Amino acid sequence: MTEPFSSLSNSSPRYQQVTAILQRDIQSGLYPVGSLLPPEPQLCQQFAVSRHTVREAVRALCDLGLVTRHQGVGTRVRAKQAAKRFTASLSSLRDLMEYTKQTRLKYLGCAWVDADENLAKQLTCETGERWLELNTFRYSVDDGAPIVHMRVYVRPECDGIQHDLEIGDAWVYGLVEKHGGQRILQAEQIIGAVGVPESSAQILGVQANSPGLWVRRYYLGSAERLLSVSLNVYPLDRFEFATRWRLEADISTN
Repeated sequence: MTEPFSSLSNSSPRYQQVTAILQRDIQSGLYPVGSLLPPEPQLCQQFAVSRHTVREAVRALCDLGLVTRHQGVGTRVRAKQAAKRFTASLSSLRDLMEYTKQTRLKYLGCAWVDADENLAKQLTCETGERWLELNTFRYSVDDGAPIVHMRVYVRPECDGIQHDLEIGDAWVYGLVEKHGGQRILQAEQIIGAVGVPESSAQILGVQANSPGLWVRRYYLGSAERLLSVSLNVYPLDRFEFATRWRLEADISTN
């Protein structure tokens, strides 16, 4: 029988706690592959939560590749183990910062660079501007697999950030604020396709030129001053972005 809801910590959202229990029950064989999860009203009663909470938990299980939902049939177990893919659900700057905290950072080194024409275009800065380039990658807490190779560029006033990174795992953008003396107020993200470059492929453990995601993130402070840029390469089979849009209440349907 599944463990009671109250046995889990209350420090995380309820739907995450329900997700964790159901995932554990699937992995233990309580709900075998091919079987159906209990219907929604039964799960609501079992965990003493709302339908919204149950639906969010089931959605999370779907994102993990553990179950599929079928209209008129129910939620069927499709796998015992979660797919080896990291999903970031990003709808705000807070979500983006939280995503970085769900992984671990490995610092590989740094170098001072003067932006040539190509780098200036990627950073959206002037040619010849001086930046400190931080060579890093992030990996999954669960299985240790590298998720992304990141080259993070910070302003000269952030000199010293590399020493904090050498000490151990750290939140890069918290350090950007600490050393740069400005808060990050805005982030912009551009996503495209890329053949994984040789330098990134070695770190990520994939074939060079294999399909990947190319993500550029721009972090801005007051007066939209560019504080930092992150150039990221993700293996295609280990990462996906999840975005949700909602219709604003004041949008007319006429």
